[in-house]
Amino acid sequence: MTSSHLNAYVHHPHEAGGHRVSLVERARLCLLFDELGPSAPTWSGDWDTHHLAAHLRVREGNPLRQVQTALPGKAASAIESRVRQGDFDALVAEVRGGPPRLTVYGAAKTDKLLNTLEFFVHHEDVRRAQPTWQSRQLPQWAQDQIWDRIQSFAKLIMRKSPVGVVLAPCDRADAALAVRGSAPAVVRGLPSELTLFAFGRSEVADVELTGPAESVAQLRATDFSV
Repeated sequence: MTSSHLNAYVHHPHEAGGHRVSLVERARLCLLFDELGPSAPTWSGDWDTHHLAAHLRVREGNPLRQVQTALPGKAASAIESRVRQGDFDALVAEVRGGPPRLTVYGAAKTDKLLNTLEFFVHHEDVRRAQPTWQSRQLPQWAQDQIWDRIQSFAKLIMRKSPVGVVLAPCDRADAALAVRGSAPAVVRGLPSELTLFAFGRSEVADVELTGPAESVAQLRATDFSV
């Protein structure tokens, strides 16, 4: 399954073929973990690749662990504990293997719902933190899946914006109102780039902001980091 999903972006980039962005991005991120090792920088706050891999595994852990890490302070301590255990290669292998089946992430529908943006954003967190990173062209089916998810998630993760926000994908005619407000700022770009902007990666997101100057300035100054 892993090789099949890896090939989805490489050998058949324009054929969805039942592939899911969540699975492809998981597989490719794990390959990048293998290549870079545990100490490479990321765009995920202060985390290096070891902390990011630990986050992904802790997030998908057993049901009890999920309850524990939902409590204030528990997630960070669980991640640090897993990093202290060392054995980065084994950790990456666990992430590559996917979530335990008896978790909320274990079914195909919930994987697509909860992991499409999670693994896309974190893959780009690692890619774009490297000095030689280059833009990549995702196939349309992947952009479609990402757009389907970010329309809903943007309302949650951009809710603290002091101004209205409209996400306008440049590869289609529709747009999404992420935050209600008068004189909204418009963020235009591919769904993948809009997602990075919405998740607080504005410094590396290839988007264009238009609208009233004050609204644009306030939106640029807002930190949406997740």
